[in-house]
Amino acid sequence: MPSKDGSRVARVVEYVQEQHRVAAARVQFDPVFTADYRYEHTLRVAHYGRLIADEEGLDRDLCVAACLLHDVAYFACGDREGWWDDHGRMGAEISRPVLLGAGFSKEEAAAMCHAIAVHVDGKADDGFPDGPVDDVVSDADNVDRFSALRVVLWCMTEKDDLGKMAEMLRERLARLYKYRDKSPLKTKAGQRLFAERVALQIPLFEGIVRDAEITRLPAGGN
Repeated sequence: MPSKDGSRVARVVEYVQEQHRVAAARVQFDPVFTADYRYEHTLRVAHYGRLIADEEGLDRDLCVAACLLHDVAYFACGDREGWWDDHGRMGAEISRPVLLGAGFSKEEAAAMCHAIAVHVDGKADDGFPDGPVDDVVSDADNVDRFSALRVVLWCMTEKDDLGKMAEMLRERLARLYKYRDKSPLKTKAGQRLFAERVALQIPLFEGIVRDAEITRLPAGGN
């Protein structure tokens, strides 16, 4: 479904950009997944959200705006201990006045905030029923989390320990084999995009594991 009023999404974009600027000015607690990374991830999730919404015939404005705000708690709370599990619900609280101020109705804002709240662990405390925007935000987020760029950044976290990286990738491969057989995503568009990324990662990770296994002295030291 085409955008009804692009200015509403534009106002959400302005808010996210400002939150990113503030967060990027602080000392980064993670050398790889920085505020810059989180902002770039947000842009890609919004892109995938639009693709999925259009393919599924859903409201583009609602899906894109929710995708833009799905990780907004990272900018405000990313340096607080124990915040990760609750960042969806925290993000929903932050997002509600932003969405209302951007011109979305109370019902639209409630649907988007619910999608933001449940995208981490499927739980919300708002009493709002699950809906299609939830699936779009969750699927768009997962598509980017399994993207080629994310693979590179993810491996960088163990770049100084090849053995540890290989063990991490063995565990990852076990999950990917399951995802190849049965997609965890909910929309048809999301499943297609996700399958493309799983198909890219499996041979790459298998190759890295093989490289790690032969990175040793020959038998007998010869």
